[in-house]
Amino acid sequence: MTMAQESETHLPGSYQRLRADGQYRVGAEPTTIAFNHIGKRGERRVDGYEKATGKALYTRDMVLPGMLFARVMRCPYAHARIKQMDTRSAEALPGVRAIIRYDDPEVKGRALNGSYFAQGWARPKLAGWALKPVHLVLADEGWHEGQPMGVVIAADTEAIAEQALRLVRVEWEELPFVLDQEDALKPDAPVLRPGATSNEIHDPRKTFKFGDVEKGFQEADRVIEFQARRRAHLWAGAEMPSVLVRWLDGRMELWVHEQQPYHAKQLLAEWLDIGMDQITMNTVYQGCSFGGRGNPANHSENGMNILATLLSKRTGRPIKMLYDRRDTFFGESGDIATSYFKVGFKNDGTITAVQMKNIFAVYVAATGVDHLVENTKIPNLSCEAIPVDVSIGPAWWARCEHLPSCLSLTLVFDHVAAELGMDPIEVALKNDGNHGHDVSYLLQYMREHGFPERDSLKECIEIGKRAIGWDEKWHQPGARKLPNGKLHGIAFTWDHNWDDSRGTGSAAVMIENDGSVNIIGQHVDIGPNPWTPLCQIVADEIGVPFESVHIKPWTLDTGFALMSPDGSANLVANGAIVRKAAQKARRMLLELAAEVFEVACPEELDIQNGAIFVKADPGRTKTIRQVVTKAMPMHCSGAFWTQPPVLAWAWHAQGIWGQADETGRPRLCRQAHFMEVEVDPDTGQVDVTRVVNVNDVGKAVSPEAVEGQMYGGTILGVSRGLIEEMVWDPRTGVLLNGNLLDYKYATALDCGPIDTCFIETGLGHGPYGTCGIGEATPTIIPALLSPAVYNAIGKWVDDFPITPEKVLQALGKI
Repeated sequence: MTMAQESETHLPGSYQRLRADGQYRVGAEPTTIAFNHIGKRGERRVDGYEKATGKALYTRDMVLPGMLFARVMRCPYAHARIKQMDTRSAEALPGVRAIIRYDDPEVKGRALNGSYFAQGWARPKLAGWALKPVHLVLADEGWHEGQPMGVVIAADTEAIAEQALRLVRVEWEELPFVLDQEDALKPDAPVLRPGATSNEIHDPRKTFKFGDVEKGFQEADRVIEFQARRRAHLWAGAEMPSVLVRWLDGRMELWVHEQQPYHAKQLLAEWLDIGMDQITMNTVYQGCSFGGRGNPANHSENGMNILATLLSKRTGRPIKMLYDRRDTFFGESGDIATSYFKVGFKNDGTITAVQMKNIFAVYVAATGVDHLVENTKIPNLSCEAIPVDVSIGPAWWARCEHLPSCLSLTLVFDHVAAELGMDPIEVALKNDGNHGHDVSYLLQYMREHGFPERDSLKECIEIGKRAIGWDEKWHQPGARKLPNGKLHGIAFTWDHNWDDSRGTGSAAVMIENDGSVNIIGQHVDIGPNPWTPLCQIVADEIGVPFESVHIKPWTLDTGFALMSPDGSANLVANGAIVRKAAQKARRMLLELAAEVFEVACPEELDIQNGAIFVKADPGRTKTIRQVVTKAMPMHCSGAFWTQPPVLAWAWHAQGIWGQADETGRPRLCRQAHFMEVEVDPDTGQVDVTRVVNVNDVGKAVSPEAVEGQMYGGTILGVSRGLIEEMVWDPRTGVLLNGNLLDYKYATALDCGPIDTCFIETGLGHGPYGTCGIGEATPTIIPALLSPAVYNAIGKWVDDFPITPEKVLQALGKI
């Protein structure tokens, strides 16, 4: 059997098949350990019991004796400035313990993040350009409705703090605002930032060019142009933002709701001008965040940390600062954009050129062309990305920075296929590649770098086609009406499976005196079961039972911090970190055991299931506990001498992606997605009746975690594509649906059966050939709704979310 045949396809409910000898060689490096726990189903989820029983403690649950509660004022207008503020009534309210105003010296004019902006986010001022907004800790001017500003109050209870805020009297100066990014570029639009002559924000990523698009259009048999729009949707955190701070005479301790706590610690130390060693940062369980808790420009992170710290310092008591649900509607995903496409292609489906222009609101998460570069052989690409300042909250790459790129790839390929009347699968396979090269370039890279030679996209497609019945169900647009009167649609899209080429961090592995193993390294839990796979890796690398491995992720004071959970890169980065540390710990353990067994070298020994034995004489065995019983990290009663503790640490940087040369590494793993819909031509209602996901994950360390991400991500994707939209009143600029009654999320009831299929080709650059999975389905599925609806009704609806009203408009019924 060849390596190309060893990998098994995983359909829902299938089980891992191991080679008889338990040895694997995947990816670009040999793997010589037995996979006893890696890839095994049924391993107990590390965080499962506490979460399932309700015993898990989240940041919002934390309580300290004498704790006060803090609330901050919100701007009631889309753009306004404080002319006068009277806080005397609030100060006189019983139970109010401290008030900090925007004009207090300790905060007046101070930005949330000093050097963060100085190091590149705010550029040297260019004539006529608006700069990225520099948000103040406590501003006197509100740039969007709901912005934290003006005053923060600490009181005995949250209710008293709220009451005190209502007693603050403010004289406001309302200022001009603009909500739409294209409107903001019009000559008569109000310019929002002082000193600028335009609302266009300077961004060095504004233009991208690859090849010659004009030449590509000349070589094309056909050229089409179309437009798409993605409207604002929320970062969608389940746990509302909060922080608990205790100031301790120059030192401080925090319990934070953060996705990147080390970054937050660095920013806080800088702002307060104290050493990072004076800050203890604790991260208990986190109620998910989808990237929304990783925005340093957001007041809900560094801003609330700073204000809570100042209040704790002023009162001498712990401060718990809270946001309510309305407060959480403070920012949007960074893919709010109007996009213009021009595509040239041959009659056989070969795409010769793509030109696009993306006009973004507030922030550019990604230019939108990236996946056409990384995934295709298209030789000529051009993209202009224009970020524009508007009067809405700070956008960020919440819910994935790849959203613009996934949208672009899906729409480009499906519009080309529709124009030609071709099966979109044929167009995908014809244009697969990397940086203008075809698939042969990727196969050469696999050969030269020790990867198995696999056509990941073709394998994913074949599995998906069979699962959904593509050959039987695919039809020309608008051609199939169901017995229930609805129109049937079916669609396909594809992409690479990211991310196997980013991330850095550190961790330690310690073998305790009883033979149990601890992973030491702060890491934030945001829900995707990150710790179970790390324990599986350590168990197999050392040779111990999974049940004997534990992780200590709660504080940064250990000195070790695993990569923060973002970018769909946690497993590839953190898996490599704990793998290295476990390998070092195993070597240390065997060196110690060599003395105990009195053998010449550690290579004469092996470890299996927690027992150390002599390879040549397996009957000579000792438990790990027997070997390490005197390897103590400290002097203790009854032990007057010790051996060095078995403690090993590792640091890892995963690298970058790009071409197979000095610029990085190409993406090799692919994914394919299929969707069926039913569209009611009378109401415009779109029902998603079936989704089939096929992801090449390289290697599934925890199959249940992989499938869970694919399943939940599908529902998130349907939610984004069909339902979710933040709506502002065009007359006042006030957000109208800042609650979970009026802002709609999809649930499992809004989607038909979801198939979660995956293959393991070993083509990832992570440990054991892994690559990411967490962001894949929720990022790709939204765009897939457009070709699915088109296949049903024969009309394009490229304005997301695809609401019934837009469908009826496309059908000419309203």
